[in-house]
Amino acid sequence: MNNIAPAPKKRTVTKMSFNLIAIQALYYTFVGMHGSFLVLYYGSIGFSATQIGLITSVSTFAVLLTQPVWGQASDRAKDGRTVLSFLFLTCAVLIFAFYITTDYMPVLVIATVFAIFFNPLVPMMDSLTLETIAVEKSGFDYGHVRIGGALGYSTMVILGGQILKNSFIHMFYISSILCLAALFFVRRVNAVKLRGKREPLSFRALLRNKKVFCFMFVNLIHSFGMMGFYQFYPLHFTAHVAGSEWFGVLLCTTAMSELPFWIFSGKITRRFGYERMMLISITVVSFRWFILYFLTNLPLILIVNLLHGFCFVTICYCVINYINEEIPSELRATGQAMNNMAAMVISRLIGGAAFGALSDVFGIDRMFLFLSALSFMGAIVFFFWLRVLGRSGVSAAKA
Repeated sequence: MNNIAPAPKKRTVTKMSFNLIAIQALYYTFVGMHGSFLVLYYGSIGFSATQIGLITSVSTFAVLLTQPVWGQASDRAKDGRTVLSFLFLTCAVLIFAFYITTDYMPVLVIATVFAIFFNPLVPMMDSLTLETIAVEKSGFDYGHVRIGGALGYSTMVILGGQILKNSFIHMFYISSILCLAALFFVRRVNAVKLRGKREPLSFRALLRNKKVFCFMFVNLIHSFGMMGFYQFYPLHFTAHVAGSEWFGVLLCTTAMSELPFWIFSGKITRRFGYERMMLISITVVSFRWFILYFLTNLPLILIVNLLHGFCFVTICYCVINYINEEIPSELRATGQAMNNMAAMVISRLIGGAAFGALSDVFGIDRMFLFLSALSFMGAIVFFFWLRVLGRSGVSAAKA
């Protein structure tokens, strides 16, 4: 386990760096509003929990079918901004369709179509960011750029309720403005010269990299836990710990805990290596879920959830950068799209139904014991998987 990240360069803030940070900040501000309040909007127009769950399931399945297409389209584009610009513009327009009707079936269709264009934004942003900073040579790495996302999201989860004031219908035009603002900064990124003429590689070239899939596996295990935390822990928290206003504080402190680790993630990873940091992080994740099972004291819960910053940032940083370094440049966006599909799509598609059933049978609090065991087993599988790859002669650089 000795993969070492590249040595740092002296950081200088450039227009390109600022543009990348602004894109992340605007997107995650959008997520802080749209992701946090969309379910409340559905409830306000009379949808039942079952109907809301069906919207999530159908839209997630549609994303699962279409996600790889966006990665391949981005890899084949000569300009790294092309697909990302199209996605932001389409989202900015499509989101107004929510104003057309509040009838369930049309909303189900609108939400599904919107998800197809919305979900690929993360891997396309990551691909553009990594490609740009590699050429820009400003000393900024992915972690420094992602600080903008942490600040945008944590600000919105606190201020979103005050901005909307229970008038959730306003979230759609605000979200559209955020998408258009992000599009503006995407077009300011000078990505046209980053790509030359390249022969497209077969998708099999990506499938041959076994160690990349080992990293994606850990990200998937971690994403199961994060899905369970954000989807089910609010119910346990408001029933046994404190009111919903304090859960907003919990989300904000959790998001803010990412900031120091985005700043120092590159330095820490260079010191200990990608594989070792992945193993440590998923083990700490197991410890976090295990402790949450026992806690009902608000200050202690806030403290324990500060572990989120280390775990989430480290796993995200390692997986995204490892993909960027180990996969041929012609397939990097496709690799980022597959990683996002595992983390954001498969975890929701499988975990939502499975953990919901476990919660109904055993209780929400005991579900976190299951998540703890799942994360610990994931750490063991990751460790032995790497050892098997090592014994089979797979190099540290190319699996």
